Amino acid sequence: MPELRTEIRLSQVQKLAITQTLRQQLEILQMASIELDGLIATELSENPLLEEKENIPESAEKTEESPDEPERDDSKEEDPLDILKEIDESIGTAPSSKYREEEQWHPEAANPETLSEFLLTQLDGLELSEDVENAAVYVIYSLDRNGLLSLSPEELQIGWDGSEDTLFKAISTVRKFDPPGVAQNSARNVLLFQLVRESGESSRDNLEYRIIDQCFNDLAERHILSIAGTLGVTPHEVENAIEKIRKLNPWPGAEFTGSTGTVVIPDIIIERHNGKFLVFLNDNRFPHLSISVRNRRILESPSIGVVEKDYVKKKFKRASWFIKAIKQRQETVKKISNFIVETQWEFLLNGVDSLRPLTLQEAAKALGFNQSTISRAINGKYVQSPQGIHEMRYYFSRSSADGSVTAISVKEEIKRIIENEDRYKPLSDERIADMLNSSGTTIKRRTVANYRKQMNIPGARKRRRF
Repeated sequence: MPELRTEIRLSQVQKLAITQTLRQQLEILQMASIELDGLIATELSENPLLEEKENIPESAEKTEESPDEPERDDSKEEDPLDILKEIDESIGTAPSSKYREEEQWHPEAANPETLSEFLLTQLDGLELSEDVENAAVYVIYSLDRNGLLSLSPEELQIGWDGSEDTLFKAISTVRKFDPPGVAQNSARNVLLFQLVRESGESSRDNLEYRIIDQCFNDLAERHILSIAGTLGVTPHEVENAIEKIRKLNPWPGAEFTGSTGTVVIPDIIIERHNGKFLVFLNDNRFPHLSISVRNRRILESPSIGVVEKDYVKKKFKRASWFIKAIKQRQETVKKISNFIVETQWEFLLNGVDSLRPLTLQEAAKALGFNQSTISRAINGKYVQSPQGIHEMRYYFSRSSADGSVTAISVKEEIKRIIENEDRYKPLSDERIADMLNSSGTTIKRRTVANYRKQMNIPGARKRRRF
């Protein structure tokens, strides 16, 4: 029988560390342009090595006096931006930054603080295993602008290389963070969570909870009598309960998205020239940044002290990486835009009826990125084309039931049908579904109702004129 014994062995294993620096690159990639404007302004005011330069021709940018990518020993270390694709592919097995001793570059947050930053701050204060912490980072960066985890479990799993159990633990962890209701998968579940968190498990027996749980669609339409009949209470009790529900917030991340009245400035402009659609990056909306040559020369000054020299080196490195992070963000957005032009050519020519079903997974495969990278990159970005200004996510529309047209196209057709209906005899959702099915679009009555509500179009009863 062989002898059993324990021994210590050293082995080298390559792993991608999700450092604070890499997190910041992902944050910049995901930022809406208005948020990036704020972050750039903050960096310019706080980093003496970063300065705004005049707009100059691209051919003249790489001069000795414009060191956007400095040729210094302290800037030649491995650039995390060069391995952006690996972040998503390896995030499930990567060690956490919490377990690294080296100090990482981390620019101060733009004002106001983003939702991701707010959640990451709470994450850093927990004692979690490395795999759960990295899964939580992945979950945080997968939230939509309202703070909801709107991806289906299948879509979420596609971008995750770790175990399903670890991912679910991470989701459970993030759902305990503030603002209350973050990472829930629907507004309904957000409201239910907020009620229980505010009043405890006993609130499940309250009328407010029962209304949201059992009559959510009627609640959205304020069908007081229907709710009262379903739950066996008086209309007056329903109205009082609804007033309490109105104090809750179904969109926990909304306070971090900035003013909704802000004028939309497109990040990408698509124009047609000589029969071709060309993509232009609207880069002039951001200041053109460079390293301050005058302050950089302090590094070479023999009279500077050790403390001052160390300060300047840190600021130099921070400015250098910040410039590269923005450049990487813009290049990624433009690559996705070129892919959109290739795949949505017919839409650009003919309009919404020609918008083809397109998934994030298709874009990820074509561009060599992970699906979650594509999702982050299109977050809050806008495209101006011959068909108007749309959020970049508009071009990634799921197909209808039969897979032949996009959900957006179906919504537009529903909208057209309702606009042309007899106002005195409005069409029911079932009748609209029948009309669409007869024209070749396979759809259910429930889907028509959901699409109609998403477009804020009231039901037939409320559309009727007397």
